[in-house]
Amino acid sequence: MSALAVQTELIERTLVLAEKGWGATHPNPMVGALIKEGGEVVAEGYHSRAGSPHAEVEAFSALGRKPRDAAVLYVSLEPCSSTGRTPACTSAILQSGIRRVVVGCIDPDSRHAGHGLEVLRAGGVDVVIAPSELEEKATRLNFIFNHRAHFKSPLIALKMALSANGMVAERAGYPSRVTGEKARADVMRWRRLFPSICVGSGTIVADDPSLTSRISNGEWCPLRLVVDSSLSTLSASFHPRRVYTDEHADKTIILTTPRGLEDGKSLSRADELGIRVVEAESGPDGRVSPLAIRKVLEEFHMVGTYCEGGPALARSLLYAKEVDYMFFYRSSKTFHSPEAMYGPDLQSLEIKKAQHCQFGEDQLIHGFL
Repeated sequence: MSALAVQTELIERTLVLAEKGWGATHPNPMVGALIKEGGEVVAEGYHSRAGSPHAEVEAFSALGRKPRDAAVLYVSLEPCSSTGRTPACTSAILQSGIRRVVVGCIDPDSRHAGHGLEVLRAGGVDVVIAPSELEEKATRLNFIFNHRAHFKSPLIALKMALSANGMVAERAGYPSRVTGEKARADVMRWRRLFPSICVGSGTIVADDPSLTSRISNGEWCPLRLVVDSSLSTLSASFHPRRVYTDEHADKTIILTTPRGLEDGKSLSRADELGIRVVEAESGPDGRVSPLAIRKVLEEFHMVGTYCEGGPALARSLLYAKEVDYMFFYRSSKTFHSPEAMYGPDLQSLEIKKAQHCQFGEDQLIHGFL
């Protein structure tokens, strides 16, 4: 195997390691690292959660001794050069005696952004950046973190599933399975990546969703944001929705308007259920402004959110250009009922750096707007 092929394989391995921290490292990025001595990988590590040791330090700890001469460190992201809750990784690398480091991609955080590489090179370390294709893959892994670093703002992602003829439901006001089981399992995976999830009141009323990520290693609940301008989801005519009564109810927050706060009965019901109600900025139509969602995310220190619609919330976000990243699931099904509900026109969107995935007869296109 050529030297380039070995380098590619090992950087790919650091990305697999990084993904072990999927959704658990916010506001930090996912990072994987390994140490190679001769032709053998002798230690691996990854960043498991914010506040825990970084991937490089975990790899050194797993090795349990000084690296041998000519050992090489492979890491998916530029080692940090500043001290926060954990010491700078550049210091740990220099102290280890490692003299060659292969890096997947540059850290976009302005505190690092190439400075970590400068520190290592000044300390006598040979630093190599992965080939451009791998660099792009390593960068894409942390698109939420990268957006926060570049724009100093949370990332808003919108997920929509449409039938082949552009419908979101076979019958308005009732739940419909637009995509198949494999695509729905993929949604659970993405839910686990984001620290928060956001839906409109119509989705809560029609689908009574749990908004949790149910994956192979158990159930996980993000912060759940319900956009409800009039507090209609707390109406006495509905049985209390699951997001207000399940074991994760303390992770549910309702975003409403001054008009919603005038509904004393609904406010009392929220208080009885222990649900937080937050006043958000209103738009000209009297509904929660799509601009308010990003402000609420900032208030609750969320680096991003996964919006699952429905169509009214999706249209408002798209119209206001408040969507940074799009997940568009296209089904092979068609809904021809007179009561079928149209979704927003997603075909005309320009999805940049689009990635395509196939799940049986369903397709996912996801990328930046």
